[in-house]
Amino acid sequence: MAGPEGAAMEEVLRLLGSLRGVRRTFYLDDAMRSRLREIESEVHPFGPLVVRNEGVLECLDREHVACIVKDTSFRPPPHATVMLVDEDGVIIGKELLPGDTVEEEPGKKNLYLGKDFVMFYDGRSGRNAKFVLPPVPFAEVEALPFTVRVCSSSPSTMGDLHVRRSAGLDDDPKLATVLIGFDIRR
Repeated sequence: MAGPEGAAMEEVLRLLGSLRGVRRTFYLDDAMRSRLREIESEVHPFGPLVVRNEGVLECLDREHVACIVKDTSFRPPPHATVMLVDEDGVIIGKELLPGDTVEEEPGKKNLYLGKDFVMFYDGRSGRNAKFVLPPVPFAEVEALPFTVRVCSSSPSTMGDLHVRRSAGLDDDPKLATVLIGFDIRR
């Protein structure tokens, strides 16, 4: 990585490596990105529902995709990383992060699935609903003066396995990968 762009890329890795809970940092190469796009573009059934990892696909649309391998001491995401969306694009359920509260809305009933997911029932069928993993902001990289279009997301189980194997890493279930996609301001 030479020149100003290379220095910027190295700075991003230094920053990511300094974050609490980050065990490893690296960039995805073209082959890793291509195969990951194939994996995440496939339909992933989850019972009668489908999972769409829009966050990873957004990351892969950026010039650069850094990857961190993190442990449980890494900070929580700034918002839900899983949403249940109906065929009209209406959010009918979402992951609850620690400390989240959900207000009751007139005409809707909140149905809790365990302690970390809530569905918003309003009498509609929810047909053709799908789980969507949206892109998530990554404030630390967004704060760098030379980065734009920053987003992050976690790959699916198969995507995570591909990234780890391609990077020569063990498949440690106590660790997770997060992708951070960004462009460099010109």
